[in-house]
Amino acid sequence: MLMFRQIVFCSLLVGLVSGLIFSGIQIVTVNPIIFSAEAFEVPEVAVEVAHASHGHGADHHHDYEAWAPQDGSERTFYTVLSNVLAGIGFALVLTALMWQLQAQRVSIAKGLAWGLGGYIAFFLAPAVGMPPEIPGIEAPPVEYRQLWWAAAVTGVGLGLLVLSFAPLKFKALAVLLMAAPYLMPIPHGQGPAFTHPDPVAVEQLTALHQQFIWASSGANLLFWIAIGVASAWFISRMVAQSTQNNDNAYA
Repeated sequence: MLMFRQIVFCSLLVGLVSGLIFSGIQIVTVNPIIFSAEAFEVPEVAVEVAHASHGHGADHHHDYEAWAPQDGSERTFYTVLSNVLAGIGFALVLTALMWQLQAQRVSIAKGLAWGLGGYIAFFLAPAVGMPPEIPGIEAPPVEYRQLWWAAAVTGVGLGLLVLSFAPLKFKALAVLLMAAPYLMPIPHGQGPAFTHPDPVAVEQLTALHQQFIWASSGANLLFWIAIGVASAWFISRMVAQSTQNNDNAYA
């Protein structure tokens, strides 16, 4: 029970630190691209007219009445909050795995490796099939994307664990696990990525989308490195403290 509380406390601190780092990077590198893309958003009626003129019909519907935080401090607050909560959740998973599989041999270098593994499983693997999206892009229904995202994360994550820790005879299973999500149908939008009625705007949105992919990839890489390194540092301290307590008990 004591160790469980320590892992939870460690994850809270790691999530706070990594979430704040991630938020700072997003504000500087990612958010300006999102704001630029949002400037091209047009009312739903105009989008439907563009769909009809390109022969796509008007079935694709966006709920423009859905709640969203106001621009400025409110939006920044919810962004930081969501990043910190995500950091806590990811840190719980990573810290628990590190403790179970490698606690006595953990180091900052191994924490870096764990962070890179988390980046590959939770960001890079899904992004190969479904690149990060900016506002205004045409996308399939979110439930299909979420299902495939979960399959990609599970398959690649388990594959990396098998590849790293399972006996040699099971290594081939890792390849199958990591390949399985990409053998499934990957959700993709029908028609062009952007249906803005202005071709110049479409060209600019396409360029912004490429910038967004690179910026979000870099931000997430640093996010996961922070989670891995900070988790390893806390676990090494927990192990050292536990060893010292045991030594004192037998002294």
